[in-house]
Amino acid sequence: MKSACTALLVRWWWLCLVGCLTPAVGAPTSPVASPVAPPVAAPVASTPAVELHEARFRPVTTPGAEPWSTVALPHTWAANGLPRFGRGQYQLQFELGAAPTGVWALRIDRLSTAYRLHVNGVLVQQPGGDAEADFETRVLIKPVPVLVSFPARLLHAGSNQIDIEWRLGARAGMSTVQLGPSALLQPAFEQDHLYDQTLPQLLNAAGAALALFMLTIWSQLRRERAIGLFGLLWLLVSVRNFSYLVNATPWPVIVSNWLFFVAQVVSAALLGAFAVALSPEPWRRFQRVLWGLVTVLPALGLLGVANGSLASLRQWAYPVLLLTTVFSLFVLLRAVRRARRRSLVALLVGLSAVLVAGAHDYLFHQGLLPVTHMFWLPYAVPLGSMWYALVLLQRMVEALRNTEELAARLETRVAERTEELDQAHQAQSRFLAAASHDLRQPVVAIGLLLGLARERAQGLDLRGLLDRAQEATRALEDLVRGLLDLSRLDDGPVARPRQAVPLQALFQAIAAHEQPAALGKGLRLRFRPTQRVVWSDPLLLEQILRNLVGNAIRYTDRGGVLVVARASAAGVRLQVWDTGRGIAPADQQRVFEAFVQLDNPGRDRSQGQGLGLAIVRRSADLLAHPLGLRSVPARGTCFSLDLPLADATAPLATATAGPAQPLQGRTVWLLDDDPAVREALAERLAAWGATVHHHASLAELDTRLASSGPAPDWLLTDHRLPEGDGTLAIQRVRARCGAVPALLITGDTAPAVMAQLSAQALDVLHKPFRPEALLAWLQRVSSAPPLRRS
Repeated sequence: MKSACTALLVRWWWLCLVGCLTPAVGAPTSPVASPVAPPVAAPVASTPAVELHEARFRPVTTPGAEPWSTVALPHTWAANGLPRFGRGQYQLQFELGAAPTGVWALRIDRLSTAYRLHVNGVLVQQPGGDAEADFETRVLIKPVPVLVSFPARLLHAGSNQIDIEWRLGARAGMSTVQLGPSALLQPAFEQDHLYDQTLPQLLNAAGAALALFMLTIWSQLRRERAIGLFGLLWLLVSVRNFSYLVNATPWPVIVSNWLFFVAQVVSAALLGAFAVALSPEPWRRFQRVLWGLVTVLPALGLLGVANGSLASLRQWAYPVLLLTTVFSLFVLLRAVRRARRRSLVALLVGLSAVLVAGAHDYLFHQGLLPVTHMFWLPYAVPLGSMWYALVLLQRMVEALRNTEELAARLETRVAERTEELDQAHQAQSRFLAAASHDLRQPVVAIGLLLGLARERAQGLDLRGLLDRAQEATRALEDLVRGLLDLSRLDDGPVARPRQAVPLQALFQAIAAHEQPAALGKGLRLRFRPTQRVVWSDPLLLEQILRNLVGNAIRYTDRGGVLVVARASAAGVRLQVWDTGRGIAPADQQRVFEAFVQLDNPGRDRSQGQGLGLAIVRRSADLLAHPLGLRSVPARGTCFSLDLPLADATAPLATATAGPAQPLQGRTVWLLDDDPAVREALAERLAAWGATVHHHASLAELDTRLASSGPAPDWLLTDHRLPEGDGTLAIQRVRARCGAVPALLITGDTAPAVMAQLSAQALDVLHKPFRPEALLAWLQRVSSAPPLRRS
C-alpha cells in the first residue's frame, strides 16, 4: 500500500509538471479540405503494435456538410478553435504488411462514452445499443479510456481504415490510437486503468469513510463545529469524485450535471463556513455571501436545466466559486497566523493543493488543456485532506491517552472503594451468619411457648393478651425471617435444586394458609384448578407465590384475589390478580425495594414489614423466572411469573401441605443444644399428641441409639451442635434405624451452608418458623407407616 501511494504521488506531481509545461496539442484546422495523408506503414510482424498520430477529421453539424481535414493526434477541439462539445468523425488509415490472426484491439486513452467504431466498414462496437436513438440519448457522455477488441480477420494486408464517430458534452477531442494484438495492449491498459480509475476511487472511498468518522465524532461533541463542517465537506467532495469516476448513473444526464453543479456550490460554501468556524473573527458579510451562493446558484441551475443553459451557467459560476475558495483560504491563513497550530498549517497546505487542482480542473473542463490530461481533484482532495485528518487523529490519540490515564486512576479508586465495600459486605455477612442462629433461637422459643400458653389459657382476658403477644411475636418472626432471607439472597447466587412442581398441590397448600386472612377481610380467594407441572425450586416457588398472594390480600379492601396458570411462550405464566388499590406507574419499581410500603406511612406492622416483594424479586432473579407487573390505580394489580414446563418424566415434588391430623401413636426424636428451644419444641410436639424423646447433644443421641427402644417416626435436629452438626445426627440415626424422615432446623443462612444442605437433599426448616410450618412437614411425611428398627 505504501509503494502504491508513493507511485501515486510521483505520478500526480509528474502530471502537474507536464500540465504546466505542455501546450495544447494540434494545429488549427483549415476550412478547406486537405489532401489525405499517406497511410502509415505498419511494422513487420516482429513489432506488431501500431500507434496512429494522424487522422482525417470533420465536425458533424449536418451529415456530409463539413469537409474533411487532416489533424494530428491527440486532437483537442478548443485548442483548435472548435467548440468544447459536439459531434465529430475521425478516419484513420494504415497499412499492414500481412493479414494478422487472432484477436486484435484498439486502445484510445481519450474517447467519448458515446461512439461508433467501424473497422474496414464493419461495425465493431457501439456502447448503449445499435439504434440511432440510443446513440443520441447516451447518458454520462465524457472522454474515457477505451480498449476495443475485435477479430483480426477484419484486417487484411495492405490498406485498412478505422472510422470513429462520437459525441461529447465537454472536453471534445481524441487521443492517439494504438493498434495491435489484444494480448500486447491489454496489460498496459489495465495498469493505467488502475492508476487512473481504480486508485482514485479507492482514495475517495477511504476519504468518505474518514469523513463519516469525523461526523461521528462531531455528533458526540457538538461544540466541535469545525470538525463537523470539515467532515461534511470531505464527505460531499469524496462522493462527488467517486461518482464522476463511475460510468453509470440512475438519473438522466441533465439531472446528473445539475447535481454535480450543486455539489460544487455546496462544497465551496462548506469550505467557507469551515474557515469561518476556525477563525476568531465572525466574517458576517462573508457568511451572507456563502448563504447567497447556496441559495441562488442551485436555483439558477434549475432554470439552466429547463432552458438548456446549464453549461453556460457553469462557465461563469465556477470562477466565482474559485474566488470564494481563495477568500476562504485567506480567512484560514489569518486563523493560522493567530493560532499557530500544526493542524491548521497542515490544513492550509492541503487546501492550497486542492485549490491548485481545482484551478487545473476548471481549465481542463473548459477545454483549455490537452484532452489527454485528467482531473486532479480526485487525487488532491483525499491526499490534501488526509494530512489534516492525520493531525486530528493525532490529537484524538493524545486525548484518548489522557482519558485512559484518567480512567486508570478512576478505576484504581473504584477498585479501592469496591474492595472496601466488599470487606464491609463480608463483615456484614459474617455478622448476620454468626448472629442469625442466636437471633432466631429466642424468637422460636417465644413463638412456641406463646402458642402453648394460648391453648392452655382459660380466661378470655388472658387469651386476648396472649393473642396480642402472639401477634407481636409473629410480626417479629416475619421481620427476622425477611431480613435474613434478604441477606441470604444478597450473598450471591446459590445453586438451587430444581424439580417438577405440580402447581395444583402448591395452590392447595397456599390456599389452606392464606384463606383465613382473605375470609377475615371479606375477600374471595380463588385458585383456578390446573394440571400443569413446572420446573423450579419448590421451596422458593412456594415462598414467591405465598408472598404475592399475601401481599394481594393485604392491599385489597373489596372484591377478591385470583391465582391462575396460563400457557405462555416460556411455558407457564403464573398470575396473581387482585381488585385492590393498584400501583401508580411511578411507584411500580419502588415496590420491589426493601421496607417500601406505599400506603403505610405510619408503619402499621399489621400491614407487613415491606420485605415480601423485595424477597419475591430476588428469589425470581435467583431462579431466572421473569417477574412482571401490571397495575391500574384504584382498579387492581396483576403480578406474573414465567416458569418453564417440567419434563413429563421428571419426578414430582411432594405436596407441601395436607389436612391437619393428630400425631397420636407417633414418636419424635428431638436434638437441640438450646434448652429453651428444645423444651418449647418438646411441649409443642407433645401437645399435638406425639411421644417426644429430646436430647441435648450427639452423645445423648448415641446413648438412645444404643438402647433397644423402637425407632422414631421423625427426627428433628438442630444444625449447629457442640460435637458436630445435624447432618451427622441424621446419618447416625439412619444408619441404625433405616430411612427415618428427618428435618434439619437451622438459623444459619450462609450461602456455603445452604449449598451443602441442598446438595445432600435434606429437608430444612429455617428459624424462626411458625408451628403450622412444622406441623405441615410432619403431616406431609406422616402418611408412611411407622418405621421400626429391624
